[in-house]
Amino acid sequence: MRTVLIFSVACAVAGCSIGPDYETPTMNLPDRYSLVAPVTKASPSELYWWKAFNDPVLNQLVAKGLSDNLTVAEARERIREAEAVFRRDSVTPLGDLTLQARDNSDSADIGSAELDANFGVPARKQWASRAAQQRLQAAELGEAEAKRLLLSDLSESYINLRFLQSSLALRQQDLNSRQRTLRDIRTQLDAGAATRLDVLRAQALVAETRAEVPQIRSDIVAQRNRISTLLGVPVGHLGIDLGGNGAQPVPMGVGSLGVPADLLRARPDIRVAERQYAAAVSDMGVAEAARYPSLSLSGLLTAPLNGNGANAESLIAGVTVPVFSQPSLAAAEDAAAARAQQAFIRWRLSVLGAVEEVENALAALAAANEASAASRELVSYNERALNLSRRLVGEGGNATVLDIIDRERSLSTARQGLARNLRDLAAAYVALRVALGVGHDTPTAEHAERVEPEPQPMQDEG
Repeated sequence: MRTVLIFSVACAVAGCSIGPDYETPTMNLPDRYSLVAPVTKASPSELYWWKAFNDPVLNQLVAKGLSDNLTVAEARERIREAEAVFRRDSVTPLGDLTLQARDNSDSADIGSAELDANFGVPARKQWASRAAQQRLQAAELGEAEAKRLLLSDLSESYINLRFLQSSLALRQQDLNSRQRTLRDIRTQLDAGAATRLDVLRAQALVAETRAEVPQIRSDIVAQRNRISTLLGVPVGHLGIDLGGNGAQPVPMGVGSLGVPADLLRARPDIRVAERQYAAAVSDMGVAEAARYPSLSLSGLLTAPLNGNGANAESLIAGVTVPVFSQPSLAAAEDAAAARAQQAFIRWRLSVLGAVEEVENALAALAAANEASAASRELVSYNERALNLSRRLVGEGGNATVLDIIDRERSLSTARQGLARNLRDLAAAYVALRVALGVGHDTPTAEHAERVEPEPQPMQDEG
């Protein structure tokens, strides 16, 4: 009866009132973003936003990356680890039972075993189990966050690769044009219509163009290598053609933006921070429960080895009260509360950072869209000016070979500017979709390959 009484007291002490009450954190966010997208027509598939580029190679890269990326694989292993910790911390809260055999000097026919059990406060085990479950949930969301960042890195590398390949092609066009100009000037020199200085200027321009080519080629190799690493494949064994025939990707639609509050559900990094905050609150419950008593049992169990006669048992129960360790336990409880507050602050920072990323991406998208349209006009004007200069020089009109050299340089600069603006446009689109938390929760990479959107033009092609 005394044992039952002590056990009941310990259970009562360890009631459900121990530990803090967790409330899902909230923030006051604006009801809309400060900027609107330049084009609001959405592509049919919001989930597979990379399909808006209408680029089969990019689709292949994304499908392979989502299945083979090593950072994502590492995130999956962290889930396995968290699952194991959860199983460990979810065992029965009754503690451990130890049985130890002991020789009995009084009789060779009697077997005995010492019993030593420590039954920790059930609430402490419950809080520890809850914290482990919340960290498991955070680990599962961590895989989604790894995929979100992969989509960003992989798309950015591919966009940079196509930009560099386009730059190399433009440099080849410039080289052909400038070599043509050099030939024309040499012909005019022989006819007395040009000077040796004109020839030297044309030669310098040809040499300048050639000097830029090696670095561009080196950068192309670096981007290809980066893509291989992101896909978990050794360099040179990618199996996907990344040749220079692909055009720069241009998004064919922006998609819906939603409202800032949607980020709390869509962004896995925010949800990870929230689950980590919840786990930190549960750790406060563990620290608080450690200050309460626990039940301990000890005794001796004996039984005849021949199977005859009655068993003899003795059992002593006691309540262990952490009286002298209360100051250190109180300090541990205060430390747990401080860690929980830090986790809450990190959650707030992640929310604010996410809103900032969306706003920045919207601004960059609007700027790149406007700049690319202006660049197209600039390229057109310079092409016409170069052709006119060539015709005037050939006809003996009011133009010189220096005008041709200047127009070639201006056209080259305009084309490079357009290529950069198209790169920035694609990168801003990727940054926006990633910032909104879209695409990381694709059901399967294979399914992602089968979904084909009907893209809408994002900007005027004129």
